[in-house]
Amino acid sequence: MTYEESGLFDLAAAAPTSPVVEEIPISPEQIASIRNAFDNAGIASMAERQEVIQSCVIRKISNIRELYSRDVRQVLTRIEGWGRTQAAASGSAWDNREEDTWIDKL
Repeated sequence: MTYEESGLFDLAAAAPTSPVVEEIPISPEQIASIRNAFDNAGIASMAERQEVIQSCVIRKISNIRELYSRDVRQVLTRIEGWGRTQAAASGSAWDNREEDTWIDKL
């Protein structure tokens, strides 16, 4: 075999294709679940709500309707942990533990 002959790996170069990912907008049910989560967590101010949402996504969000369906799970997880991290600032890690240990059950 010479260098001029076609070899085993001389395939025609195909045009690179990038997968088209269509972003699904947030649904009204998802908006309601985020708002309920904010209410349950006691996050009432719009500035704090926007801070929580903005901490989950990379792009700038000015309205909850700009979120995508794929963002909702991250936002709900952050809301759930938001109150715990804020309240855990006082006391020691032992005082702020959530579950009882065997010592507590004695």
